[in-house]
Amino acid sequence: MAGSVKLSILYYFLLSILILYALKVESDRPPLFQALYVFGDSMVDPGNNNDLLTLAKANFHPYGKDFLNATPTGRFTNGKLATDILSQLMGLPDLVPAYNDPEFKGQKLLRGVSFASAAAGLEDSTSNLYNVITLGKQVENFRNYKEQLANIIGQADARKIVSEALYVISMGTNDFILNYYLNPLRRKQYNITQWQDLLINSLERFIQNISKEGATRLAIVGVPPFGCLPSQIALYNPFGNTCYKKLNKVATSFNSKMMNLIQKMNSSLEDLRIDYFHLYGKLYDIVKNPRKYGFEESRRGCCGKGGILTPTLCYKGSPSCSDVSKYVFWDGNHPTSRTYVIIANDFLQLLAWNAQDGDAAVLLIANDHKLNDTLGKDEKIIIKLDWSKSMPRPDKRLEYEFWTKRNYESNLVDYTAKQ
Repeated sequence: MAGSVKLSILYYFLLSILILYALKVESDRPPLFQALYVFGDSMVDPGNNNDLLTLAKANFHPYGKDFLNATPTGRFTNGKLATDILSQLMGLPDLVPAYNDPEFKGQKLLRGVSFASAAAGLEDSTSNLYNVITLGKQVENFRNYKEQLANIIGQADARKIVSEALYVISMGTNDFILNYYLNPLRRKQYNITQWQDLLINSLERFIQNISKEGATRLAIVGVPPFGCLPSQIALYNPFGNTCYKKLNKVATSFNSKMMNLIQKMNSSLEDLRIDYFHLYGKLYDIVKNPRKYGFEESRRGCCGKGGILTPTLCYKGSPSCSDVSKYVFWDGNHPTSRTYVIIANDFLQLLAWNAQDGDAAVLLIANDHKLNDTLGKDEKIIIKLDWSKSMPRPDKRLEYEFWTKRNYESNLVDYTAKQ
């Protein structure tokens, strides 16, 4: 019996099966990138703060409630982070290790690492307030990592991995909600426009530094609608129970400044390509339309009591909801792993469309249970492709490859293509 799956290039069903249409097809194609290097704050920190003298850590229960063996690793959610999921989707390991993890050594160095630190900001004063790892120190740690990598596999192979990796930076929210708006002295020193410009200058320095270190592909994650975080709703609008518009306007204007910087840097740096991921748009839509994504609660975190008592973070032994799958947020500031799956999928779409400027014309990722089950039984799959109206740059020379996470042979698949 054959499973029949019709795939539309207009829409990406994300998670497990990868189909790559390429104008240049190579045998034994490697993962999308050689490695994944992550910089930022608690959205992407897998546990770098665990041994620091700071309150910004999550290596205790109920964090990690749905992680392997219910282990609290230092990730600020119930399970995996978006970067863990993204790594897996790109064909890399399914967990991005923390640079400060004592077990991060040997072969574990080869496929990527996160240097991110919870409560860190683009501005050093934000990180210093909470005794966490500044962005400059994260870059310094990356330099040290490069030396470790070269010692293991040699300079030439290390340079290849570093140059063919994807770099991600996700930070900026803390500079506003944990620094500027909590520190009256900061607001006397800078108006909001001046503060945003200071942060943009810090981001520009990071881009220049990471380019000098050999990066060729960087993705910058815009700040989320932090006026919709449960902690900020509890702080600024506890009885209205709606997003705080003032903070969202600040987030929107800052994201615009980020995009302007990216446009400038893409024009001036020949060897580095920078992409922008609009986290604000996706998370705002999830918060405003939770049932569209299968959620029921988008105003409270699963951890804590919610409402006016919503904590910024979970505390040791704090209660958590019985069904986390219904919640957009895990605590007052951080999404659940289920939300991160949606975010990671959207992130991969960005990489897919932008792959058109390289060898790949389109990257299509599909998650279909019938397709997966059929592959598992080694039955034939018929895939019908119609790019006549939707393919950005149709080409009669279209070629394609079929990848699966299980590495099934391509002769299990029949292709029917229409142009």
